[in-house]
Amino acid sequence: MPQIIVTTSRKATGELHARAERWAERLRGRYVERRGRSIETIVNDESAEAGQQIDGVVVVTPERVSYHAPQTGLEFFFHPNMARTRIHNIADGRGDPMITAMDLHEGDAVLDCTLGRAGDAIVVAHIVGDSGKVVGIEVVPVVAQLTIAGLAEYMDPSKAVTAAMRRIEAHEAGYQEFLPTCADGSFDVVYFDPIFDRPLTLSDAMAPLRAVADRSPLDPRTVTEALRVARRRVVIKQRKGTPLWETLKVDEVIAGPGSRIEYGIAIKRDPAVG
Repeated sequence: MPQIIVTTSRKATGELHARAERWAERLRGRYVERRGRSIETIVNDESAEAGQQIDGVVVVTPERVSYHAPQTGLEFFFHPNMARTRIHNIADGRGDPMITAMDLHEGDAVLDCTLGRAGDAIVVAHIVGDSGKVVGIEVVPVVAQLTIAGLAEYMDPSKAVTAAMRRIEAHEAGYQEFLPTCADGSFDVVYFDPIFDRPLTLSDAMAPLRAVADRSPLDPRTVTEALRVARRRVVIKQRKGTPLWETLKVDEVIAGPGSRIEYGIAIKRDPAVG
């Protein structure tokens, strides 16, 4: 597990110190006082004192909570990403390839096995509405906890986006452990967005998430388990032309016009039909 410490902004109130201490408990990390130091200096000082390399620092400020890894220049914080634009496009009748791939309807239940920043889950929660259910799981602790907090606290300019965020039930968990605990057919759709084998561009907007995300490849056994949990289908997001489709033996692949992203679909079969 990465070694993480938690601190505050340079000028912090007593309440901010207390909040940072709560984040340290939440992340199973250690709280250290900022004392005017840069993030790089804190990492060097604390690594020397602890006798082991500190991988990153969670910084609690009045505006937000973010994760920094000075060695790579990484800064990661919760943001709903393109969810607002996608929801607007759906409202304008322009659709969304992911929603099409899921064949999603109001009232559906969806399990997002790779929650990340929850951009996809927010769009799903908007579509399924109050009568639906969206559960998201994320295996990387710092990503999971920042996203769980963001979904509960972030106020988006769009009321629809904020409402969708509040409907998501998010957990820190890995799908390899979580799926076996689910009953047969407990979700209409099970969704995966594993890290692409190659980024779409050198300036990939998801670079911060790639740096800390779980890189375990999706395998046929996991898809089989997901199909047990799904009532209708399993949907997998990947870059266009990925070799993963052949490995996973998906039934169908769809993409939006001109998109560099595809969605592989594995359909739930009725055993009686064969």
